[in-house]
Amino acid sequence: MTSVQAWMATRLKAQAGFTLTEVTIVVAIFGLLVMVAVPNYLDWNRKYQLKDAVATQHGNIGLIRMNAINQSRTVLITFTQAAAASSQVTVSYQNCSGTPTTKTVTITPALATSQVIVTYLDCSGNDVLLPMKLVSEVSLTNATGAAVGAGVSSPQDVQLSPMGMRRDTGNANNLCITAAGVYTGAACAGNGNQAFNFKNTRGLNYRIVVTSTGKASWCYTSSCAQ
Repeated sequence: MTSVQAWMATRLKAQAGFTLTEVTIVVAIFGLLVMVAVPNYLDWNRKYQLKDAVATQHGNIGLIRMNAINQSRTVLITFTQAAAASSQVTVSYQNCSGTPTTKTVTITPALATSQVIVTYLDCSGNDVLLPMKLVSEVSLTNATGAAVGAGVSSPQDVQLSPMGMRRDTGNANNLCITAAGVYTGAACAGNGNQAFNFKNTRGLNYRIVVTSTGKASWCYTSSCAQ
C-alpha cells in the first residue's frame, strides 16, 4: 500500500459514523436532560403566570385608586371566578346613590375553561378599565393552611372612595384577615385588611392585601400575613 492509499484509508476511517452504542448513549443522556428540564420549566412557567397576574392586578388596584382620587368618584374592582363556557358575568355594586345594582359583562369569546374575570367599574357602572381575563392557570381561592384559613368564595371585590379609602360594604364579597393573616369569616369592618388569594394549578398561592387606606401590597402567602 502506497503512502497515498494509507492516508486515504486513515481519512475514511476517521470520517466513519458513530457506532450504535455511542448513539444510544447520546440519546439516553438527551432523554434524561429532557425529563429533568421539562417539568422544571413547566413549574417555573406556572409560577411566572401566577406572579405576573397578581403583580398586574396589584398595579391595577393602585391605578384605579388614583383614578378614584383624581376623578373624585367611587370605584369597584371585582374578581369573579367564571365557570367554563361562560359568556357573561354579573357584577354587583352600589351605584352613586348607594343603591345595590348589577351589571352584566359579556365575555368574548366564551370561556373554554374556568377563568377569573376582573372588572373595574365606577359608581355609574362605567368601565374605568376594560374587563380583564386572567390566564386559566390562575384561580381565585382561599389558600390552604392555618396561616390563611378558609371562607373565601367568588366573587370578591374591593370598593374605593373618592378619597382613595377602602369602603367596607358589609357583604360576603369583602372578607378581611386578622393580623396573623387568617380570614375572619366575616365582612370587613373598621381598620381591617382585606385579602385576595390566587393560586396556580400546582397549588402555589399569592396574595393581594388592601388596607383600610386603600393601599395595596402583594406577596407569597406563606411569607407574609398582611
